[in-house]
Amino acid sequence: MFQSAKYFGLKTVLEDENAIDEIKDKAAIFACEPHDIIPYYAFAFNPILKRLPGHHGERNSVLVTSALFMLPFIRHVYTWVRANRVDKTTFLGNLKKGESFCFIPGGVQEVMFMEEADDNEVILYLQKRKGFVKLALETGSPIVPVYCFGVAGSYGHWIPKGDFFNKLGRAIGFLPLIYWGRFGIPYGIPKPCQLTVVFGAPIDVPLEGGNVSKESVDKYHCQYLMEMEALFDRHKGDVGCGHMKLKIM
Repeated sequence: MFQSAKYFGLKTVLEDENAIDEIKDKAAIFACEPHDIIPYYAFAFNPILKRLPGHHGERNSVLVTSALFMLPFIRHVYTWVRANRVDKTTFLGNLKKGESFCFIPGGVQEVMFMEEADDNEVILYLQKRKGFVKLALETGSPIVPVYCFGVAGSYGHWIPKGDFFNKLGRAIGFLPLIYWGRFGIPYGIPKPCQLTVVFGAPIDVPLEGGNVSKESVDKYHCQYLMEMEALFDRHKGDVGCGHMKLKIM
């Protein structure tokens, strides 16, 4: 794990460490972006690296699509970074146990938009991703916006286009694409790159239990989108991406 951090020159930035420390008694949802080809930067959450304060750094996991656990090599990689299946049962189970976790709300559909982005643009698929906000309100769990700079371009790729592949990706939980990493090796390790994972301040949400209103979901989802965009803009210049723009679909 430490070798992975060294390979990618992993840097973590906590905008407000005290604010994250203040929610140490709560399970938090670290909602990370972008998805890119493979969101391998999730290894930054591994407790071994101790990149987060308090119990968030000691007890957390990564939630990914269950389809990945059916792929022999990929399954072992995600097990290695303490990954678990992303579904409602696991979501609520972790939160009720007091265990924080990270996941990528943009999911497989976000990959479909990668080909539409120009060279100076990053597209996130978040406008319709409200389910995690509803679960946060059910349990009163804070949402922490997280953005990783540097992951784009670490894999070359060919992404199939069309409604058929879009529907197939949603049905099976991942997109059947071709990608290659270092030395051009298909499905190999990513090219070395500087990864900077930036953590925004937690978004506190009220505990609404089983009576979550649509208005509350819309309100805190909108706040998450605004915070994600602001997080990107505040740090893009520090990592040499000052020319980049974020587009949320």
